[in-house]
Amino acid sequence: MPNQVEGVIIETDGETAKVRCSIHSDCENCGMCPGANAMVIEAIDTQGVKPGDFVVVESKESHMLLTAFMVFIFPLLAVGCGIWLGYYLSPRFVMSPVLLMTLGGLLFGVTAIIVLKVMDRSLESDKPVIRSIK
Repeated sequence: MPNQVEGVIIETDGETAKVRCSIHSDCENCGMCPGANAMVIEAIDTQGVKPGDFVVVESKESHMLLTAFMVFIFPLLAVGCGIWLGYYLSPRFVMSPVLLMTLGGLLFGVTAIIVLKVMDRSLESDKPVIRSIK
């Protein structure tokens, strides 16, 4: 179910617009937005808005738990798997376990960062959309 918030257009840039919205209950404890009672979001402009317009912005439900897992836990698991794999394969390659553990951790860590970057780009399409002008 999509969330709808009301706000004021503060800036437009082609197909996107910056909207100042009041903070809702989901955002009270975050602290990432400037100001005590407002946040600025970037939304896709489907209505041809101009600065000063009051609009209704619709955003999709975000999966906060999955996002938190992907950002914080996934890279740690990837590096841990790389270290374990390096330790496991060191006797087979007759190499120093420390060297292979370090290389495995680095390789899997960089791979995790690349996966996160690709996922971030794919989520760009989930930007909020301006649905109507009030």
